[in-house]
Amino acid sequence: MRGSLSSVFDSELYSSLFTQPEMKQIWSDENLIRCWLSFETTIARVQAELNIIPMQAADEIADTCNALEIDWPRLAADTRSVGMAIKPLVDQITDAGTPLVKRYLHWGCTTQDLLDTALAMRVKQSLILLRSQLVALGESLRTMALAHKATVMVARTNSMDASATTWGLQVSSYLGEVARHIQRLDALYPSAITGLFGGAVGNLSSVGQHGMETRRNLMQALGLSTPVGMMNASQDNVVQVVQFFALVHGTLCRMANDVENMGRASVAEVREGEGGGGSSTMPHKTNPRASNMIQTLSRMGWMYASGSANLLDQQDVRAASMRVLNWTVLPEAALALSASLDRACRLVEHLVVDRQRMRDNFSASKNFIMSESVSMALADKIGRDEGYHIMKALLKGADGSQDLQQLALGCERIRETLTEEEIIAACDPSSYLGCNDALIDETVAFFDSIDKTLKA
Repeated sequence: MRGSLSSVFDSELYSSLFTQPEMKQIWSDENLIRCWLSFETTIARVQAELNIIPMQAADEIADTCNALEIDWPRLAADTRSVGMAIKPLVDQITDAGTPLVKRYLHWGCTTQDLLDTALAMRVKQSLILLRSQLVALGESLRTMALAHKATVMVARTNSMDASATTWGLQVSSYLGEVARHIQRLDALYPSAITGLFGGAVGNLSSVGQHGMETRRNLMQALGLSTPVGMMNASQDNVVQVVQFFALVHGTLCRMANDVENMGRASVAEVREGEGGGGSSTMPHKTNPRASNMIQTLSRMGWMYASGSANLLDQQDVRAASMRVLNWTVLPEAALALSASLDRACRLVEHLVVDRQRMRDNFSASKNFIMSESVSMALADKIGRDEGYHIMKALLKGADGSQDLQQLALGCERIRETLTEEEIIAACDPSSYLGCNDALIDETVAFFDSIDKTLKA
């Protein structure tokens, strides 16, 4: 029935805001079943090659799995009864299979082997996608940082005008974080894609002397990392992934916050250029919907990160109740991050930057934010402390009728120390950018040094 779906991830109304198509497919039921069937065919092939089961059985298991038409209503009903979907799926494969399939399917496996290994398979797919999105965002930020190296703007600290900077340098700070996120992803990737094969209690007893070799060959065939020791009760790798997602959300939210604040009519230094965001009642109003959605998705990501530690609440060889949380926490966390990265890429690519407005906004403080520049020019000749106090006294007595340059040129103590040319230069924002270009170039070089292809 149309309109019957309630989750924002599947809703006909909201799904496009909360999901990215490729990531949604990764975490679909269809892909989940595909991963489970891949596990069953692969473990059978590995065991046949080790003479644990007949090769003919492995062939027939593969044929049956490849031709299987899932009875979804039956699978859902049986899952509701059993509490897990693995036995119901194995039952359907068995019912559709030959005598050899019935005898050797799922040999030596337990439900958790399929659950955790399929999870690792989809985490691998997710991280590959997310990495490509991070690289794409980084490339857009790199382009913008270089294009705006000399775009002077007011730097703000604690929400107050502080000194001079450039939009390029501000953007490069986002780029630096994105580059570090790529490094973090690469570092956690090997452990994040660790599968599981241990049998009923994790000691590989069901496959005997071939246990270690079976596990190693299975993981190699599936393109996953091999567990070290028994990991049945361990969920730290999964939690680490969700926590990593939270770090990326931090960068995206900061970008969104800056765009939202800088887009206010009173500031008007940037604006979202995708279109849309209109008000239902105010014709003049265009809301920053990309920034808003990134902020929302970030809060969702931090919520998942906060809750993910509950997966570590295990006991004995394993406990199902906490593990079931990864059926929702990890998929939704991945969907939220991918959707946010997609939105962030479009935000940067379409962002409209008003260079002139950025320069004009220095007048909001009467250019007083260049006081440090004048103070340091004085410090070169009379010392930092005296230069600071001259400027402090000058600004304290200002009535707002003059800007900084006018005040400085009219101050006898300053004119005794600095020439008119030196005063004018010190009041010019473009003269007080320090190592702006070098810092941008350094960040760009750092991003460029990262291999853009994941070594899977």
